[in-house]
Amino acid sequence: MKEGNVMELMVENVLNIGEDEFYRASRYKLPLTVILINSIDRKAFDIIDENIRQTDIVQQLSSDLLIVFLAHTDNLKSMKFIDKIKNKLNFSYTCSEFKSSELKFVKKLFLDNFDKNSSY
Repeated sequence: MKEGNVMELMVENVLNIGEDEFYRASRYKLPLTVILINSIDRKAFDIIDENIRQTDIVQQLSSDLLIVFLAHTDNLKSMKFIDKIKNKLNFSYTCSEFKSSELKFVKKLFLDNFDKNSSY
């Protein structure tokens, strides 16, 4: 499968995973930050899952890529989450606060993340 096709499938997957969060953020004008995390650490999912709130979402997209939805969280507050896991995990990330147009937002997130050793 070509890289572009894999990225398109991941974009579609992220849109499905975050559908409710994107809706709530748009409808109620709530902040929502989405983070793509690149890590080869096998425990990355567990470490992130242990450090998010019950209302947040973490999903494994590939062997080294995870997506995190931080509901009711702006970019500034999301940095607290990043700082919290920095000492527990070796990773790179791309982080952005959702403003509008789910498809454009997710595609830009993946494109910004493309240079960070991703496997798509």
